[in-house]
Amino acid sequence: MRKVIIDTDTATDDAIAIIMALKHNNFDVKAITTVAGNVDLEQATQNALYTVELCNKNIPVYKGSSGPIKRKLETSKFFHGKDGLGDTGPYIPKLKEQKENAINKIVSLINANPNEIEIIAIGPLTNIAKVFDKDPSTINKLKSLYIMGGIGEGKGNITHHAEFNFWVDPDAADVVLNSNIKIHLIAWDTTQIYGYINKENFEELEKINSSLSQFSIDIQQKALQYYKIKYNEYKVDLADPLAMAAFIDSKIVTEYKNCEIKMILNGLKRGKDIVSFTKKGNIKLASKISREKFLNTLKKSLV
Repeated sequence: MRKVIIDTDTATDDAIAIIMALKHNNFDVKAITTVAGNVDLEQATQNALYTVELCNKNIPVYKGSSGPIKRKLETSKFFHGKDGLGDTGPYIPKLKEQKENAINKIVSLINANPNEIEIIAIGPLTNIAKVFDKDPSTINKLKSLYIMGGIGEGKGNITHHAEFNFWVDPDAADVVLNSNIKIHLIAWDTTQIYGYINKENFEELEKINSSLSQFSIDIQQKALQYYKIKYNEYKVDLADPLAMAAFIDSKIVTEYKNCEIKMILNGLKRGKDIVSFTKKGNIKLASKISREKFLNTLKKSLV
């Protein structure tokens, strides 16, 4: 079984991605680590605990960074709701977070399982950057690192120039992307093409008629209204579930492009990832993804 750590700022699409991971039979989820981003750290942790509980699992959850490395936290509660789950709560989990700090736990898990731990980071990269800073040897002991972040070859979602995760903590993204570790990156541009759910897809999820499918539908309603008002579209982009699908099944991504990335840290273009394509690049940027396989993986997870 694959030994997995999920690093998350648990909000609406993160919760669905966590469900997908916990329902996957080949995953031994060693830890869920939380980071401030979509919501504050406490809310992200509570949402992670509730999602674990909803899946009838007992995966340990560890609290990590309460804000970016060098700047003030700016959340996306305007989109995900004050509770991060579309204002469908309050959700009060019976499970409790672990006492150990997330950064320390990630370091200890990697060192105890060299070349076996796989991390999927679906929030700002603050925790991962701090891990690399605390123990640089972990960079060479990770089996794989998948990241949802950046704009790739497209446009941003929080600003014209930047995707939210990289925008919240560009300094952390800069550390991680330029650490020379091999990275699989699923950026925002591919989500808009392959990772959305529309009216037909929502109807398909309704037909599953499970507690997990209903929860996943309910927490997306605020986001759905946002898209209707701002874009006049009946759709929601599910960035984190798309990244999780790519993590679950390597065949879902049909093309990666090797590249290097430089981050813009300040100014109007803060959080922008400048991509340079090169065969020597340490980053594999997903450029083509099977939408059919993504949707099938999503639906299978919510039964």
